[in-house]
Amino acid sequence: MPEDAPPNGGASGPRARVLEMQTKLHRWTVADPGRRFDDLFNFVHDPTTLLMAFDRVAGNRGARTPGVDGLTATDVEESIGVPGFLNDLRVALKDGSFRPLPVRERSIPKPGGSGKVRKLGIPTIADRIVQAALKLVLEPIFEADFKPVSYGFRPRRRAQDAIAEIHYFGTRGYRWVLDADIEACFDSIDHTALMDRVRLRVKDKRVLALVKAFLKAGILNELGENKETLTGTPQGGILSPLLANIALTVLDEHLHESWEPGGTMSTEGKRAYRRRKGRPTWRLVRYVGRLRCPGAWH
Repeated sequence: MPEDAPPNGGASGPRARVLEMQTKLHRWTVADPGRRFDDLFNFVHDPTTLLMAFDRVAGNRGARTPGVDGLTATDVEESIGVPGFLNDLRVALKDGSFRPLPVRERSIPKPGGSGKVRKLGIPTIADRIVQAALKLVLEPIFEADFKPVSYGFRPRRRAQDAIAEIHYFGTRGYRWVLDADIEACFDSIDHTALMDRVRLRVKDKRVLALVKAFLKAGILNELGENKETLTGTPQGGILSPLLANIALTVLDEHLHESWEPGGTMSTEGKRAYRRRKGRPTWRLVRYVGRLRCPGAWH
């Protein structure tokens, strides 16, 4: 189900058009597990998609923080004009002249008074809008392939849902919880492996080139130095959580394989057999780059 689907099924204007597009993409993906989409770029630069993408960017807390070009969402609204700005952006996308700019890096103190800092990435407003447009188009496609074990940054799924799932397993005989964190998950994702996963569903070379351009856009640090981004998803990017989930689906598939039909833990009988042999059974719960595996060893 697309993120924008309203609870009562009602929608109007641009939101209705984008929702209709998302619903169709999701339905086609579910109907054909091997389908690769070769005409998505028109959806990305559609005026309605860009308008909805801008609304999302302008509604975020970071909308007033400028990227390397110094522009904020307020500047676009009050000085430039949203229609003209989006039209110029659409033209640049269509004629191939659009290029993502480096992400502005900023260090902020970590909470708790440890003295440590964490790096924030601040893309330009234009880059945020294009990333949001890509997300509107790509998310309904890849949502059809994501496993139910992942909860982070997915439509209508929250950290509380992941916690509730762990508690539920705890009432079903799972006695231990293994908590594992993928170190620097967003920063260390391999670009080649990620793009290979994207290509499983996306054939449109223009969309693939756009995703890759964001991966390679680089970072402008606080010393004014440009750094290449050889690995990882775009810092601070709206598209980053979706790309991370696409990459980590490989892990979900591997760890969930035993629960698929025919797998070694797919039926109660098979799980009972494992326990009689002294082998563990487990369930996976993932929240982005953090794994929790409730397990039982009888």
